[in-house]
Order: sequence, then C-alpha cells, then structure tokens
Amino acid sequence: MGVAEDAQATQAAAIARSDRAANLSVRLWRRVDAADLDGSWDAVSPTVEAAVSAATVANAGTVGAFTNRTARADGLTGDLLNPRAFAGVTGSGVALAQSLRGGIITAKQALAGGASLADAMMAGGTYLTLLVKTAVADVERSSSVAAATGKGYVRYVRLVNPGACSRCAILAGSDRYRSNFQRHPACRCSTVPVKGMSIPDGLHASPMDHFWSLSPAEQERVYTKSGAEAIHAGADPIKVVNARRGSTRVRLDRVVQYGPARIQRSVIGRNADGTPVLGYATVEGKTRLGKRLNGVQRPRLMPETIVDLTDDVEMRRVLLRDAGYLTSPAQPRELFRQQESDRQEADAFYRSKGIFVG
Repeated sequence: MGVAEDAQATQAAAIARSDRAANLSVRLWRRVDAADLDGSWDAVSPTVEAAVSAATVANAGTVGAFTNRTARADGLTGDLLNPRAFAGVTGSGVALAQSLRGGIITAKQALAGGASLADAMMAGGTYLTLLVKTAVADVERSSSVAAATGKGYVRYVRLVNPGACSRCAILAGSDRYRSNFQRHPACRCSTVPVKGMSIPDGLHASPMDHFWSLSPAEQERVYTKSGAEAIHAGADPIKVVNARRGSTRVRLDRVVQYGPARIQRSVIGRNADGTPVLGYATVEGKTRLGKRLNGVQRPRLMPETIVDLTDDVEMRRVLLRDAGYLTSPAQPRELFRQQESDRQEADAFYRSKGIFVG
C-alpha cells in the first residue's frame, strides 16, 4: 500500500469514528428534556463525553501508527505518539465536557431569543453535532502534528477528504506544520507528513492539481457549473471560490445561529516588551508530566502552539515530550533521565519566551 492509499484509509477510518460519535450524540440529545435541560443533560453527558473521547484517542492511535509507517518508508526515526494525552480535551485545549455543554447553552440562548421550544432544541442538537465532529477532527490533526514532529517532519500535504467543499479544495497542497491549518467547523481534511518538498504519488500538490483529479460532476458540485467552466478556461480556483464566498475562513458562531463563539487563543505569557504571547493550553489529561505543583495542575500547551513557538525541530520534540504528547522508545532507566532533562530544557525555553507553565 502506498502512502496516499494508507493516508486515505486512515482518514476514512477517522471520519467513520467521528460519525459514530456524532450519531450517538444526536440520539442521546433526543433524551434531553426541555423542562429540565441541565438535569437531563447531566444524565446523558457522561456517555457522550466517553464516546467522543474514545473516538479522539482511537483516531490519535491510528494517526500515530500511520506516521510510524510513513517515517519508516522515509528512513526517519524518533519519538512515539502518546494517544492518551489527547483524552478529554478539544483541539483548543478546552475540557471536552465543558465544550459539549455548549448544546445546552445554545438551546437556552435560543429560548431567551424568542425561539420556539422545537427550534431551540434543534439549535442545541445541531450545535452539539457540529461540536463533536469539529472536536474529533481537530484532535486528530493535533495528534498528527505531534506524531510528525516526533519523527522530524516539518512539512505536510493537506489530504482533502472525498466530498470536500470548495473552501477545503482550494487549500489542497503542501505547507509547513508551523502554518495555521485553515478549516471550517466539522472540516474533515487531514495531514500527511512529507519529507522535504516531495509530494507522494496520489496526493495533490495544489488546488489546480486537486481540481483535475475530480470527475466533471464533482468539479461542478464543488465549484458550481459556472465556476468549473471558468477554471477550465484558465481561472485560478482560489479566485473563483473567494469571489463567490468572500472568504475561506469560517467561524463556528457564524454557522449556527445560536451558540458561544469559537474558542480564541489565550494569553500564555508575556514578551520582554510586555506584549502578550498567545496560544492554546490545557490542564486536561493525566500524565506524569502533568503533575500538580503546589496543588495547581501544570498547564500543557497544545501541539500546534508548541510547534509555532520555535523552528528548532529538536526543541519541538523536547517540548512535546515534556507535555506528554510524545514518548521516547528508550529503556526505562534512560527514559527517566530523559524526562528530567526534558523538563529542565522545557522550563528554560519557556522562561526565555516569557511563558509560564508551572
């Protein structure tokens, strides 16, 4: 099996898990009693949270295994992904239970805005479904960043999923892991690590490359008939889509009428000049390196934030190991020494950046 086929199979399995978790969430949402939103949600939420968390951990595991296979083919070695580090947390570092409660908040906001009971419950269920799919996909991409960094990769190819929308189609191609992965809520695109500037056969190097891989019917579905005709005539797919939509970025609060805005980056430190350092962090997850200090849980920066802080590949590995996302294949005694060394290096690095993590 080639890299492209392996990546597509991994992506398909991840999407299937996401759909199962979302479908379960919908079924359980139907048990929520509008007369007792909080109490009835508390009765079903542990099952929803367990299903979503299981999907994220399973997806992280398959992503880690795929990255290991790809790295062996590229002649790369390095650290291993720890899938359990992604349990109970969204891609932005927010506690999963807190995010899932957004369905109840959405329903309450809809009622307060004058919506009917049926419409309010539909809005809450829609938000919950969208949140589940977004959370599972975001964690899958986050685990991919960590796994690939552990092997020394610095670039990826965006794997546009079958049936993707035009906003995703125009993002097909290669990029750095340090670049922000643009996506809309419930985006199903994933990443394939690549060595250097090479693009494995079967993957798309550009939006135009992806366009020509589609059947005529799919070209018209994604870009509309007139858009597809314009591209055939030589138009740039990006300009065609942007002219029609106005933007390739979509916020969660613009997709669902009611509901909290998409999680924003928080202040994780201060630069020497006093300006804030922004990023995603979490205190979720139970790892040795997430131990409590003076009764306070040590925060962990999310993988994308860690990668964004430095271009030094080895330092990225140190920080990801220290945060518990990666583990070294070293023997136990050597592993303990490495963990202590990682902690010292990580603390020194964070201090130099004005970042406080404990």
